[in-house]
Amino acid sequence: MPLRRPGTIARPRLTDLLMAEPRASIVSIVAPPGYGKTTLLADWADLEDRSVAWLTLDEFDNDPSVFLTYVAAALDRIHPIDPSIGAALAAPGTGILAAAVPRLASELHRWERPGLLILDDVHRLVDPACLDALTALLEHLPEEFQVAVAGRTSPDLPVGRFRAHRDLLEIGRDELAFDAEETEALSAEAGYLMTREQARRLAATTEGWAAAIYLASLTRDQSQAVAVGSGDVSGRDGYIAEYLRSELRPVLDDRDVTLLTRTSILDVVEPGLAETVAGLPDAPARLRRLARTNLLIREVTVDGGLYRYHLLLRDYLGADLARREPGSEPELHRRAAAWYSGSGRPELAIEHSIASGDTDATSRLVEAATLRTFLLGHGDRLLRWLRSFDDAAFERRPSLAVDAAYVHALSGHAEAADHMADIVERATFSGATADGSASFESARAMLRAVMIRRGPDDALANAEFAAAAEGPRSPWRTLALEALGSAHVLRGDDRAADEVLADAIDAAPKGGSYGFYALALRASLAMARRDWDAATSQARESHARFERMNNYGAASTLLVHAVAARVAIHRGDLARGREELIHAQLIRPLASYALPAVVGALLEVARAYLAVADPAGAASAVSDAERIIRRRPDLGVLGTRLTEVRQQIRGSTDSLAGPSTFTPAELRVLPMLATQLTFEQIGLRLHVSQHTVKTQSVSIYGKLGVSGRRQAIARAIDIGLLEPFPRLRHDAWTSGD
Repeated sequence: MPLRRPGTIARPRLTDLLMAEPRASIVSIVAPPGYGKTTLLADWADLEDRSVAWLTLDEFDNDPSVFLTYVAAALDRIHPIDPSIGAALAAPGTGILAAAVPRLASELHRWERPGLLILDDVHRLVDPACLDALTALLEHLPEEFQVAVAGRTSPDLPVGRFRAHRDLLEIGRDELAFDAEETEALSAEAGYLMTREQARRLAATTEGWAAAIYLASLTRDQSQAVAVGSGDVSGRDGYIAEYLRSELRPVLDDRDVTLLTRTSILDVVEPGLAETVAGLPDAPARLRRLARTNLLIREVTVDGGLYRYHLLLRDYLGADLARREPGSEPELHRRAAAWYSGSGRPELAIEHSIASGDTDATSRLVEAATLRTFLLGHGDRLLRWLRSFDDAAFERRPSLAVDAAYVHALSGHAEAADHMADIVERATFSGATADGSASFESARAMLRAVMIRRGPDDALANAEFAAAAEGPRSPWRTLALEALGSAHVLRGDDRAADEVLADAIDAAPKGGSYGFYALALRASLAMARRDWDAATSQARESHARFERMNNYGAASTLLVHAVAARVAIHRGDLARGREELIHAQLIRPLASYALPAVVGALLEVARAYLAVADPAGAASAVSDAERIIRRRPDLGVLGTRLTEVRQQIRGSTDSLAGPSTFTPAELRVLPMLATQLTFEQIGLRLHVSQHTVKTQSVSIYGKLGVSGRRQAIARAIDIGLLEPFPRLRHDAWTSGD
């Protein structure tokens, strides 16, 4: 939350409006830059008795898991949030709507006290999934909770629906415009005393635009004040730039200008960062002095040291940088990337490295951050980074292509994973890897073993090579041994597999999530030999390690739920078994031929369904396995075991289809049905036709045994496929879907 600083003026006519009862659940403040939106919000927050959470958005927040994580973090600052929500924040694809948003809404209801969440610069939020998530959260707020959104333009939210239900307070440019009294006060703060008549004329000339009033007062020349046009405004515009130039030039020396223009590439300016980017050792002291004397430079922390430049000033400085030092921006972004990397903030380092255009440096940073970012549950951010590279970049650094293949495979993007694997196969690379693997050759061997594109014998040979190459200190040793154990399973050598998997567990760092897959695979082997005590112990430990990982949305976690379901059912805990089968069902859309060993997990899912007398569910899991084997036909004994399971359910597949038979496509549509999006809007987000969405929805209704959308949502919540929202604020759908 930005600090209220000397030089700003109180605006009681607006803060009184914001605090008037009854309060609207949603407050929208929309106006061009320079109208005092952030200052008004800060004043309001300062006057509130309620708890206030604040989040200023930037362009890097347009990933659903990132955006919702920051919302959760902002809320957690004012009231602790259940840490288990981290798993929901990492849900893949449309699942984040079904998991994270209901959990966040439930957390707000659990507080049972009033609160306010402020989202500033919300115009920067443009990703449809992020906006859908925000819409759903707004629709399920507790009675005493408000959300305020402020930005240059109105975000793509269903404002009309909120307005129709009288649940929206809108403050626009007309309301934010300064009147004569406020103009007089602001001018006085800028050191220019004027009469009320002069203030009235200046307010009229500038149409109440606070930035123009402030700048005109500094220049002492009202004749230069220009009325704001009907469109958006920028610090690059001629008349605004002239104001800023007339204000800044007389009071800044050349090093001040160098500092400000070079650091204009930064969203938040820190002293050490400013020193590095600007190349000025006295940057921290200069920043402090400039922030004390200029209202367009705002301090954003209580203890000092963090600053934001007003958007108008930042626009102007960016244009001035291009004039003063043409072509310098890439180098400045490189300096910022290096500073953030050295400060242990790889995400920001990568964003600035991308902006620098230095593809090779960016590829090294992304490679180093891949494993950490994926385990933190930010797969959508990671995929955005990876999509910023063309094939040439991956060919120059094929070790990054290895990591990209893993990420795509774990995320269910089989074709993209195969494409990366093709690049890896063609490549030669003698440089050091950045992800901690022993060498490119070892990393490639692991990928070959995991993707099994040439059958079990090739997978075994490559896994043995990688296991020998990855030493005890390698973060990839556990994966190499897991791949080796899996290859032994494919070849039918369960004893060798069990021994190797035990080594994989021993090699895993203590207290973390590594080794969860090896434990799950050992549990599967134990069940095959009817050793249920070992299976129970290993399945439980696998689940415990899995829960320490933030990213629950990976194809490899399917086996964890499958063996947990079978163990629970065997011990007579049918409720827990069915719960784990629901979790498995939500992961099944990620199962693909890019990770062919997942066929074994699907067979365990089928066996669990058979154990609870659901042959239709078993047949659905077998159908998924068959789909994979059609693309990877040489999977050793898994093909034989698939035939055995198919024979067990033969003759029972005429059972009524139920929710256990949802297809991956239907599971992607289901969470979207819980929103107020129409079939057409759902189709746009999923890149399919409205007709396809309707067909899949009708199939969902049939499998749930209901006749419509509302009933489908209620039934899906009852059986655990969707998280329940506390309540819907408006009891109306926008369409007849």
